[in-house]
Amino acid sequence: MAGAQAMVFAVAGALIAASPACAEAPLRVRGVVTGFENGSITVMSPGEGVAVLKTGSDTSYAYVVPSSLDAIRIDDFVGAAVKGPPRAMVAVELAIVPANMRAGRISYYGWDPLPDPTASRMAQKTATHMTNGIVSAEKSGATGGTLTITYGGGNGSFRVDVPPNASVVRYVLADRSAVTIGCRVVIKTSPGERAGLVTVGRGVAPPM
Repeated sequence: MAGAQAMVFAVAGALIAASPACAEAPLRVRGVVTGFENGSITVMSPGEGVAVLKTGSDTSYAYVVPSSLDAIRIDDFVGAAVKGPPRAMVAVELAIVPANMRAGRISYYGWDPLPDPTASRMAQKTATHMTNGIVSAEKSGATGGTLTITYGGGNGSFRVDVPPNASVVRYVLADRSAVTIGCRVVIKTSPGERAGLVTVGRGVAPPM
């Protein structure tokens, strides 16, 4: 988790300030933008309330747009939110990441529980991990497909099964103008209650 920083939420109409000694800012804030001014962005997060994050020169912006398993090619860089053990990973969501957005991403790490479109009940959430890397082999068909994702300069790889109903999107680097009131976002936070990467859904609710 990020360093122990306070995130301010308005819950059930009351403004509650969490103490840095007992709370940490969430790594990701998901919801609808209700305010966007010079220096801050306000997001209504379902089940959490209102989050206010600082923005500035260190904030970056991107769209996510719909894509498909068929669009993935060898040597594409992908980020896959997966369920299951490392030897039998199944993609819940998959994002194609352009070259100008790959810095700092690592191979396999914990991720938030996410709504699982591959489950029998759409509202069900599943515990997930994220695995990022270069696609070194791929196979797709009517029943989904399989990707081999290589990381660490080719020193390791994961095999990920992709069901036909897994969410697949593509990131597109954008700028501050991508954010409008009412748009759906996922924000990766930075220490100090700051917005790091603001991802805006364009034609799709932003996954991840």
